[in-house]
Amino acid sequence: MDFITPNRKARLAQLGFLVRHTFTIIGRNGALLVPLIHMWIYAALMVMMFFAGLFLIFYENGNSTWFLVAGVVMFVYKFIFYNRTELTLSCLVYGTATGATPTRAEARREIAPLKSQVRILALLDMASAWVASRKKKEGGLMSMLLGALVEVWDLANHFLLPAIAIDKLGLRDGVAEMKRLKDHVPETLAGVFGIDIMGGVVGTLMAPLYAIGGLAGVACGLLFGAHLPHEFSAGILADLFPTMPEIGPIGPETVFNWLPVFVVVALGMLLHALMARTVTAIKVVYFTLFYIRIKHADALAPEIRADLEGYLDMNERDISDRPAPA
Repeated sequence: MDFITPNRKARLAQLGFLVRHTFTIIGRNGALLVPLIHMWIYAALMVMMFFAGLFLIFYENGNSTWFLVAGVVMFVYKFIFYNRTELTLSCLVYGTATGATPTRAEARREIAPLKSQVRILALLDMASAWVASRKKKEGGLMSMLLGALVEVWDLANHFLLPAIAIDKLGLRDGVAEMKRLKDHVPETLAGVFGIDIMGGVVGTLMAPLYAIGGLAGVACGLLFGAHLPHEFSAGILADLFPTMPEIGPIGPETVFNWLPVFVVVALGMLLHALMARTVTAIKVVYFTLFYIRIKHADALAPEIRADLEGYLDMNERDISDRPAPA
């Protein structure tokens, strides 16, 4: 499989295109939003557990340990929870694309026998997360190789999900099916197999928000530090920077407080987690429709089949230029 990492502009263009046209399928069955909402809730609770524990550490509260432990447990279990939820979403997409209106409960019953596949996918995701953490510690060529491995697995994972959810394949059969699909994919869609769709788009979007938020947090910590909880106080600037000059309202006696920075980081991590789940859900919808278009084209509802052409090969013109149905 060819592998291409899109640049920043291409990532944002892909995201905008897929967000707009994903609503075509979601509009047919509101149940498709339920798995995303569940992932949002789980991600939000996990982030809140971590930061509640960190917050209580400043108050030397023994309860901080419980929150941190709960956050760690949720972090480990998320690999199973997210994979199971993504399989549920993939199953819902298939039912909707074939003309039915399945509910989340029906989709959950459909994927109930896939426990072993869920565990294997979770373990592979854990391995990918470990590789990603190693990438940050390495440099040069090794960092590039580890980063490529992570992105290749992300791409392969989204091709495997519909094979498992729809055709109930095991991992080995799913990989073999993925290889066969490439040889039979229509020419107009072949390029998609070489694109890491929206790879790194969350980081691209969050980088300026972190920068702006970080500056705002530092500014608030300086301007209002004397009036914020002393547990987060870093002391006066003269203690931190002995040669600190007077700069407008900020001087050697200005008290700096970490609380605004802490809040900015917490909100940033929360937004990052919610955006990551949203991007993942969009990719699950896209690759499931892609799989159906190639593997189960005859099962597609007639009114959906025509809408998929421009969407799947990411060609805006194919969609906008198609005449409206009579």
